[in-house]
Amino acid sequence: MGIGRFKFVIAGLRNIVRFRKEAALSNNSVLTHLDAMTVKPFSYSEARELMEIPLHYLGLRFPKEKESLITLILASTNYFPGLIQLYCAKLLEAMRNKDYAGYDEVDTPVYEVNEKHIKKVLADSEFMEQIREKYVITLKLDEDNYYYLIALLMAYLYHANGYSTGYSVEDVKRIGSELDITKISNLDDTKLAAFMEELEELNVLRRTDETHYLFTRFTFFQMMGTSSEVEDKLVEYMGA
Repeated sequence: MGIGRFKFVIAGLRNIVRFRKEAALSNNSVLTHLDAMTVKPFSYSEARELMEIPLHYLGLRFPKEKESLITLILASTNYFPGLIQLYCAKLLEAMRNKDYAGYDEVDTPVYEVNEKHIKKVLADSEFMEQIREKYVITLKLDEDNYYYLIALLMAYLYHANGYSTGYSVEDVKRIGSELDITKISNLDDTKLAAFMEELEELNVLRRTDETHYLFTRFTFFQMMGTSSEVEDKLVEYMGA
């Protein structure tokens, strides 16, 4: 890097999409010389490596003919490293019963993880509650709760109209206006679009086409609550 030169990193809960757009439009600003990187959930290969390699050294194997089991686990954890590690810890607890999860201690390891073991962990109430908590924390990263509001409005649209084609910035803004959610209805379209792009980067939303979005996982919609629960949560933001 040369004498007297150094690199520095500014890290925090920043709004990366808006940061990039503001940097591109700024004049004579140092922002245009900075680059931004969003810390996202793992890719499939990264998540799988994090899960399988430590378990492999502990003698646990996933059957090759049951690849769908791995996909089920990763989808349930939304590819978040912390949730993957939590799942593995719960799986070890489930496999560490007195009967060694049905295996003979003399003849094992290797222990083969089967569908019964996996579903036992996924049915664990503590594990599912931690998934819900991490999801809500992700939605409330933004100090003004815009992420959370958009997710609530998306869930409201799901309950009202289904979820086959997805919803656009205009759809979210329209329903926000109808429900008197002024934080959304008064928001500039460009900023609302940026918020939805950021939710895509956080793996909460996915695009169905150039302008429409759905929740990445159906469970994300379910975690927003029933129709009446979503409406009750939105009441808190009406007229505010």
